[in-house]
Amino acid sequence: MLFRTSFQKDFAQAAGATFVALFSIIITTVLVRTLGQAAGGAVGDSQVISLILLGGLQYLAPALVITVFIAVMGSISRSFKEQEMTAWFASGLSLQSLIRPVLVFSIPLTVLALLCSVWLTPWSKAELNIAKDRFAKRSDVNKVSAGQFRESSDGQRVFFVERQNEDTHQVDNIFVVAREGTSRTVLAASGGSIQEGEDGLKYLIMKDGRRFGLDGTGTKFNATEFETYGLVVRTNLESTPSLQLKNRNISELLVDPSKEAKAEILWRISLPLSGIVLAMLAIPLAFVNPRGGQSLNQIFALLIYLTYSNVISVTQSSVAKGNMSFGVALVLPHLIVILLAFALMHKRNRPAGAPWLMRLLPGFLRFGRMSQRTNHKPPQIGGV
Repeated sequence: MLFRTSFQKDFAQAAGATFVALFSIIITTVLVRTLGQAAGGAVGDSQVISLILLGGLQYLAPALVITVFIAVMGSISRSFKEQEMTAWFASGLSLQSLIRPVLVFSIPLTVLALLCSVWLTPWSKAELNIAKDRFAKRSDVNKVSAGQFRESSDGQRVFFVERQNEDTHQVDNIFVVAREGTSRTVLAASGGSIQEGEDGLKYLIMKDGRRFGLDGTGTKFNATEFETYGLVVRTNLESTPSLQLKNRNISELLVDPSKEAKAEILWRISLPLSGIVLAMLAIPLAFVNPRGGQSLNQIFALLIYLTYSNVISVTQSSVAKGNMSFGVALVLPHLIVILLAFALMHKRNRPAGAPWLMRLLPGFLRFGRMSQRTNHKPPQIGGV
């Protein structure tokens, strides 16, 4: 009981620290990417926080899987370094005794990763695409941010405003460059507002400005002043749902008979399932020789993890192409790694040296005792 509880406590503490570090790295990466998109005009400034949260949620499943692997391997490696495992081995325990506490720790996190992979990750990806698509189809003027040049959704106009009032929809110092075929039009006004016309369209009403026109040949140029000038702006807040398999709900994938849908289901199941398999593999890979210092097993563990992830991706591609059945692709990669984990456990539990010599040594000892008994003559009594 003490053996299991001590390791489960170590696993929980290591998992907490590992997950916080991993999720902080994920959020920082998503933050930098989202701020870059906002600066480039791909997303709105008001959407940055929501996009960061959605971007972080879609990486929860792989973060949980990596957390399980690192927590198990780190805790057991520390036990080897501090020679705690030596004391447990002296008490009659082996590496197989770690299977139960590892499973008790890894199964809840694997179930959580499965829920994230099957439902949360597709939902966050779909909402992320909808938010970006909705911003791309917003009104050209609504996308304008004060002090920034912004391009319209059709690429035919560039807007710039110095100041903007979100409540009254009033803008100051407007600059617009429009392209119509080969001609160019430049509009500059001291202010304006967004109004809806009788035809249902929205207009950018500019006041007290100038209009400059230049044809494609560059020979004709005209300039006019205006008190009021209306410019039609496009408004389409509706967004079309994404048809990508990665963004579709699991219920839609289950009724889809295509090979690509089966491959997507395979990936959503295989990713969290690899958490338990990697936790079992971490038991023998965490071996560290206290006298030898750091072990190279950490490097091997990283290579095995990368190979394992790539094999899962290859099996998913094979299912999508019809070269492998769903059941074989779901079982085969995990079964191979599980067998490898038990083989390494068996190797670590066996004594060092030549295994065949250790098995033959008891036989040699018994043969030597029998020889001594045969060659030993009993003492004679009474001179007979």
